[in-house]
Amino acid sequence: MFSFLDMINHSLGYFNIKPTLKNKLYTIVAFLGDCYLIYVTYRLFANHVWMRAFLYCLAVLFITYYLYLNFVYYFLGKTSRADVLSPWLVKITGSAPDAETGKHGRHEAAADKLVHNQANGFFTDKDVIQADVEIDSEEQRNLRHLVDQLVEQGIFVADYDGKTAEQIVDEYNATQKPVDALNKNQTPPYFELRRNTVSHRLEIYAGINQMHRVRVGHISKVGLTDVRTADRQYHLYLANVYVTGGPHKIAGRRGSTILTDGDFGLIAHVAYRNRQ
Repeated sequence: MFSFLDMINHSLGYFNIKPTLKNKLYTIVAFLGDCYLIYVTYRLFANHVWMRAFLYCLAVLFITYYLYLNFVYYFLGKTSRADVLSPWLVKITGSAPDAETGKHGRHEAAADKLVHNQANGFFTDKDVIQADVEIDSEEQRNLRHLVDQLVEQGIFVADYDGKTAEQIVDEYNATQKPVDALNKNQTPPYFELRRNTVSHRLEIYAGINQMHRVRVGHISKVGLTDVRTADRQYHLYLANVYVTGGPHKIAGRRGSTILTDGDFGLIAHVAYRNRQ
């Protein structure tokens, strides 16, 4: 019986199945094994093999407990109050596997990078407004080179937010928008806003650090206000910058994806204070 269950378990590894579906199948296989253990335990009690029967009974209780947790999580999409071991295991291992990717800590690591990249401090929402950013050809070259550096050094992550090819196709079909390789909401380690007195522009500089900063864009509007008007009325500070765009994938034929290139963009949030 155990050899049969082990054969099923290994056979599932040969198929490209979503981790969630695979875990459901594992739960069903484990349920069959648990039923077999219950039968063996009953026979041991019936034959008065008390010690072995008691050990098998403990194993049945332990496996049944985890079957219940897996059923609630994978089939009902919930967590159980009886799950007292998982939080303890997460604290020991440091991360929990993602339900879809099966990989540990990828999104948590990316989130940690985002927290540490709040280089310009924290601003309240009432003092921050989104600005329109324009990027000329030179700024685009600088931005592309910077992103390449950040990805190469592991500061930026470019794995389509952990999406599989199937998920990329589904998202594209739903939104009709390409899925960027660069993960969302990633901020350069250093950025600043500088006033160019020659071109009269508010320019965004970014880099791995202040010593290697380059010009990557310039602000054209602050909210609905022209940047020159806004600059006259307010003190402006660059609160945060997110990089968007770049290489992306679209849906191809028969569930495949096609990689294409695109320009990078910037989402900038500006803090302001009245000059008076």
